[in-house]
Amino acid sequence: MRILDAPAARRALPMVDAIEAMEHAFSGETEAPLRSLVGPSLVMPGRLDDLMAVKVVSIVPGNPVGLVAVFGEDGSPLGVVDGPTITAIRTGAVSGLATKLLAGDDAHTLAMLGSGAMAFDQVEAVRSVRPIEEILVWSRSVENAQALAVRVGGQAVADADEAVHRADVVSCATPATTPLFAESSVRSGTHVNAVGAFNPEMAELSPALLERAYVVVDDVDAAASEAGDLIQAGRHPNTTLRDLLAGTSPQIGEDVTVFKSVGVAAQDVAAAGRALANAERDDLGLTVG
Repeated sequence: MRILDAPAARRALPMVDAIEAMEHAFSGETEAPLRSLVGPSLVMPGRLDDLMAVKVVSIVPGNPVGLVAVFGEDGSPLGVVDGPTITAIRTGAVSGLATKLLAGDDAHTLAMLGSGAMAFDQVEAVRSVRPIEEILVWSRSVENAQALAVRVGGQAVADADEAVHRADVVSCATPATTPLFAESSVRSGTHVNAVGAFNPEMAELSPALLERAYVVVDDVDAAASEAGDLIQAGRHPNTTLRDLLAGTSPQIGEDVTVFKSVGVAAQDVAAAGRALANAERDDLGLTVG
């Protein structure tokens, strides 16, 4: 059995591989029992084809720890991967997949709203699938925005609406409870990823934008219970990533597209499984047993 801590997990799962894993997550055979709260931890099981995994993560504020344990077809444990790292990478990767499917081929400016744990991988994912030349970073923390801008080779901006208006792709990863920008700031043809609002009380996008946009989600049932943006707006999604990949969704229009993600178990299985396979190939991490 192989164990991947945070640095080993990052080495084992480059963003291009993670995006490929997300395509598998939304095209394979899946099973996802309801997540459960057990003491101070959230427990999320899932199956993707012949792999099964269980993610256990702390919900204690200021204590972002956890793991993903992966099991093979016969139930044998294959390995354990650092939970926060896999979560950040796969959350970025699914936005990368959505951007690949929905953004214009010539999209070259990204507005990154948010500068927390998820932001770096959001940027990496978008520029893995589009020729991004300019990255605008906005955050309520000016210091954090500047730090992320330096890390990704971008520019910190003081106004979210300005960043959005200049962008071809907008990625939001914040704990916001009210919309981050006005619908009128979004130019026609823009693609928006929103991954921050994960309960009914949270929202990053305005009802006006969601009414205007073609809305894609990772899972209809999960979005209906957890996607605060959509719940507050009374907005039902147009389609899912699975349908987009299968080619069964309606034609994307010329105006705004939105990908709203709350995360599904198949993403963790796909990402952790790919990381462990790569680690075995490249002899990364710690082998026990």
